[in-house]
Amino acid sequence: MNSTGGRDSRLTKAPPPNSIRYFRRKAKFAREKLGRQIGVSGETIRKLENCDIWLDADRARELGAVLDIPYDLIGFSYAHDAYAWAVKALPVVGKITQEDEVKFAEGDRDVAGGAHFPAGCVALEVTSGKMRGWHLVYHERERNAVSRDILRRQGQCEKYLVHLVSGTTWWRRLQQSSTQDLYHLSSQHLDTIYDARVAWVSEIVGFTLSRHDLPTRAELSGINPAAPTS
Repeated sequence: MNSTGGRDSRLTKAPPPNSIRYFRRKAKFAREKLGRQIGVSGETIRKLENCDIWLDADRARELGAVLDIPYDLIGFSYAHDAYAWAVKALPVVGKITQEDEVKFAEGDRDVAGGAHFPAGCVALEVTSGKMRGWHLVYHERERNAVSRDILRRQGQCEKYLVHLVSGTTWWRRLQQSSTQDLYHLSSQHLDTIYDARVAWVSEIVGFTLSRHDLPTRAELSGINPAAPTS
């Protein structure tokens, strides 16, 4: 199997699920019509949807162009062995407020994250201020004590989530205080938090702007009464 999914037979390994059927039905395309648009039969579309043949990134690009969605959404699934080039589901675990404070909350919503994000990443919705409308992505389980290396690596950027011993969490830049083991938390256009005791920091992996909603697990399982049956 090559890096884009290959076209291996299901007899050797079953391909992972994909989202072709979901987006095809959403666009009100029959299999035959979608197939004609990319030069294949409706039977080929059926086999792709049923994971009887592999979906590679090139084929996903063809389908995405017809259905008017990014190709990496075509290959999306919740499977543990999902296509490496497809978007990932990032659980939304809270939001970032106007003061750059993190407010964690339980939820059942996922947003689309790029294939480059490592496993175990989660998202925080930026609700106001800088980068409003984006989702900040970090690795939930990678928590570290403050070190000289971390202070050096952040430079002038707000590169870490900072959790304080007091129980609050912030998206701010760390500065060494004159008092040992205490730090200032600064942010552009906001008042600095002085002499805070830091419990741990978590490095920000990146940001994602989700222009398309992910299908739910139920929808990908075919539990969608409004969808056409063809």
